[in-house]
Amino acid sequence: MGYTHYWRQLRDFTDTEWQELTRLGKLITADGQGILANEYDEENSKPTIDNEQIRFNGIGKDGHETFLITKKKRAKRQYEEQEAYDRQGAFEFCKTAHKPYDKYVTAVLCALYNLEYVEGFGQTHPMSEIRSDGNTKDWTEGLFHAVRSTREQEMYCPIRDCLTLSYVDYLDQEEKTG
Repeated sequence: MGYTHYWRQLRDFTDTEWQELTRLGKLITADGQGILANEYDEENSKPTIDNEQIRFNGIGKDGHETFLITKKKRAKRQYEEQEAYDRQGAFEFCKTAHKPYDKYVTAVLCALYNLEYVEGFGQTHPMSEIRSDGNTKDWTEGLFHAVRSTREQEMYCPIRDCLTLSYVDYLDQEEKTG
């Protein structure tokens, strides 16, 4: 499929979860002017982050496939098996081809992975899985960007639990590199 990120949405986000994810998404994409648009062919548009979706792409030749996460789990598609849809979630993906907007895709996926969900009777994280064709090196820039822009205390990378970054680590790295 090419360089792709994959995730499975198990359930709808709660209002609280969605509010937090969109808050983080806005912080992450805030410096994306000239890099991000709603769609690759809408150069003057901005990413859509609202009560229903987080949606963006790169601009022009720096765009590839649109990144889209929705508050509501989408309906089962005809080609999907009902059991897999019910047990594992709606299968989604975004090919970025390592283009500049990949940093923002991986940053939002890191924020999503670290999202605290409201535990309750039968409640699980809204995503059952986040994975990628990329490796830890491919995700480092996105993880750094997520921590830098959100100033979250600590974030884990969804593809490798061994990669963790705290805001203090980010500040230390900035000091060393200037």
